[in-house]
Amino acid sequence: MIKTLIAAMAVFNIAMVGAPVASASEQGFIDAIDAVGHYSTVYPDETVQVGYRVCGAFARGGDVAAIQEVLTAYNRDDNPDREYYAALFAQSAAYELCPQHMGEIGPI
Repeated sequence: MIKTLIAAMAVFNIAMVGAPVASASEQGFIDAIDAVGHYSTVYPDETVQVGYRVCGAFARGGDVAAIQEVLTAYNRDDNPDREYYAALFAQSAAYELCPQHMGEIGPI
């Protein structure tokens, strides 16, 4: 009985190691950016690509780098509140695409 239990636990542990991790919610990200209403989501693939670049910027340089990545991607944005919207974009990317960076941008 104990050998059977140990074997079952071993199989379970192996299955858990091979289990896929939760994937990023690209549609959730598009929906969040669309809800902000500042950035176009007409080309959702491009918006998601910027979101993943923001995730990389979080990893390289934290929240300042992530916000700068948005400002660089949308360099023709002449809205006086562009940093505010860039922070919302980066926060949405963290929440939907790279949750390991959630909370790096505090309340906006």
